[in-house]
Amino acid sequence: MKNIIPKRTYTHQYKETARHDPYRSQCKPQGIPLCPVCKAVNYQGRWVASASAKALRPSVLITGELECPACKQQQDRFALGVVELHGENWKAKKDLVLNTIRRTEEIARNRNDQERVLWTKNLKNTLKVYVSLPDLARQIGRELEKSFQGISEYEHSTEEPYLRVRWWSDLPHMKHRPDSLIPRKKKLAAAHQDEHPTHKSKAFRTRSRRAG
Repeated sequence: MKNIIPKRTYTHQYKETARHDPYRSQCKPQGIPLCPVCKAVNYQGRWVASASAKALRPSVLITGELECPACKQQQDRFALGVVELHGENWKAKKDLVLNTIRRTEEIARNRNDQERVLWTKNLKNTLKVYVSLPDLARQIGRELEKSFQGISEYEHSTEEPYLRVRWWSDLPHMKHRPDSLIPRKKKLAAAHQDEHPTHKSKAFRTRSRRAG
């Protein structure tokens, strides 16, 4: 009997592993369900606004109700992305910044109705905008950097499809030059240190002098 040797699988060291989204499945729902909260319609396995569904097919027959993933996320307070607005420069034109975020959401929802801004949280020096999908957070970060300068920083999660975008409005824009990677990292490190300064305790300083 011939021995069967299992095939060895290789994983590329830079390839990102697939991460599971608990609110979205790979299976299409049966029929054409309607979301009772936002009135979106799942047409051919894709959630679209009710007006867009009628434009695609005027005689859409609703076969039932099914809450869409974005509405479930908003109800459970579960976001897959957040955009943090840091600094003082953006507060002088807060209305324009918020209007840019809303406009970016409208454009994204025309492409995918599930890309939505779920809620916002205003802290002491930071405004956090929580979104339903990481792609929307990335797009908002790019639009803020493009329209109001500053620097956007992107931090991916290693365990779930989550993206944190930090936009530093006070930092000078790097103009996307090829040699701007190292100065960009230095400025981001300085911004982190200014926002969260590290203070050495008296005991630590005493130990340092004794060691020297």
